[in-house]
Amino acid sequence: MKIGFIGLGRMGRGACENFVKKGHDVAVYDVSADAMEYFRGKAELASNPADLFERSEAVLLSLPSSVQVEAMCDTFLSCGVKDKIVIDLSTSYPLSTKKLHEAFKKHGGILLDAPLMGNPDMAAAGTISVTVGGDEADFQAARPIFEVFTSRADYIGEAGSGHLVKLALNFTGLMYAVTYSQMFPLMEKLGLDTQKLFDIICEQKTNCGVFQFYGQKVKDRDYRMDFALAFGLKDLGYVKRLYEDLNCPAFALDGALDLLRTGLKDGRGGHDFSEAAAVMRDYLEL
Repeated sequence: MKIGFIGLGRMGRGACENFVKKGHDVAVYDVSADAMEYFRGKAELASNPADLFERSEAVLLSLPSSVQVEAMCDTFLSCGVKDKIVIDLSTSYPLSTKKLHEAFKKHGGILLDAPLMGNPDMAAAGTISVTVGGDEADFQAARPIFEVFTSRADYIGEAGSGHLVKLALNFTGLMYAVTYSQMFPLMEKLGLDTQKLFDIICEQKTNCGVFQFYGQKVKDRDYRMDFALAFGLKDLGYVKRLYEDLNCPAFALDGALDLLRTGLKDGRGGHDFSEAAAVMRDYLEL
């Protein structure tokens, strides 16, 4: 099967490399010339998305947001999607995904949402997992594709379900991280030994994997890049939109969004999500 891959960022590049390593016929496209250059001699470099789509049987997307995914899918629909498979690996807005799925199905194409779960190292190693939304028969037809670059692909349900799972996970984890970003600077300002506090929390029910990761980063002011603040703001913004679509208040989420928007205004959008704590430290004059 001829594979097309669009979006060669930190996650996309690793996922795409698995197809190259396993001998698949691959065409790639990215708006970054440097990202494209990495695959020179390994894959075909497409001149534009339409060029890639027309020469591919299945296309995988790893893009920053639904804005880019919608634009790509509009291009594909204008080319004709009959008998084509498109898999969206991005963290996209689920209700947008549903509409795109309906448009593809109407014109004889397949669209599956399968957001990536893991980190860039896992993507490159082929040990990443995905949760898949769409028609189950389409998922089964695309299973050989998932087997190339994932260790696990779980079918969840109708279109948008995969993206809902990803947002649920990010909502939970990022809200924990925002809590740590507020709690540690406050305790630090009040003179508490934050290492002792960290050790005590590790022994309580409040300990968890997110605390071990983000709690330690915040405590140590370790702002090395893992996940950009701007991406976290985008994901939580999608959750806010879901509440708005249901005419329901978001309560605690609104405070988290205020903090992250302040970080964005301060120029921290491209920095690690843990720099939400730096915003609080600025307010507390630490």
